[in-house]
Amino acid sequence: MATWRRPIEISYPKVWHRFQVRNPSTGTVETYCVQDLPPHRLDDAIEHMCRYFLCDEPICASLNLAQDPVGVEEITAIWRSIARQQCIVVCFEEGRDEIVGLNMLTVISKEDSPLDVQFQSAAVKTFVECTVYMTNEAKLFERYQHANRFLSAWGLSVHPRYRGRGIATEILKARIAICRAFGLQLSATVFSHPGSQVPASKVGFRDVFAVKFTDLARKGFRLAVDVEWNKLMVLEIV
Repeated sequence: MATWRRPIEISYPKVWHRFQVRNPSTGTVETYCVQDLPPHRLDDAIEHMCRYFLCDEPICASLNLAQDPVGVEEITAIWRSIARQQCIVVCFEEGRDEIVGLNMLTVISKEDSPLDVQFQSAAVKTFVECTVYMTNEAKLFERYQHANRFLSAWGLSVHPRYRGRGIATEILKARIAICRAFGLQLSATVFSHPGSQVPASKVGFRDVFAVKFTDLARKGFRLAVDVEWNKLMVLEIV
């Protein structure tokens, strides 16, 4: 159970990052912002994640999680739970309310109790256990003893219509401002696909624990994915 709560002195919802990119179809320059997810858009955010993230993320896709009604309900419950921390971020094109992309952010604290949920869905059980395995193997609180908590995530997704514009990189850049505002010195996330690993590297994330999916399969995780590496990557905030 997450023990961290958003500091009350930090306004909510807050815009964390603005950027401009050129639309490859029209050639026009468009302005976007990355901001806290407004509470009334939580259902829209979950719909986005169910439609795109569950089908695109290698582990979820290999487990056919999007076609598992019980699994969808259980992963949705995780997203709704972390939403209480009020640090999920969403990307909008300024002047429009369509969700361009989002990052299901959460703050993990050293004093948090281990996730103790009996999942009915084998797919969700495998997805969560694989993520927890990567995090445990990285031994973050031992490796970074100055950090009692870190900013993590349960999913990063960009709408297919907006891909190829560097949106994922810009969403990840927002973590720097967020960490500084929240007094966090570390952001750490499991990135399972080059589509997120490459943007993370551009922002400054570095590999701390990386394992091939074939090796994860040998350890008992029943996965058959079409990418090579699963990576726990860390961004230190200075």
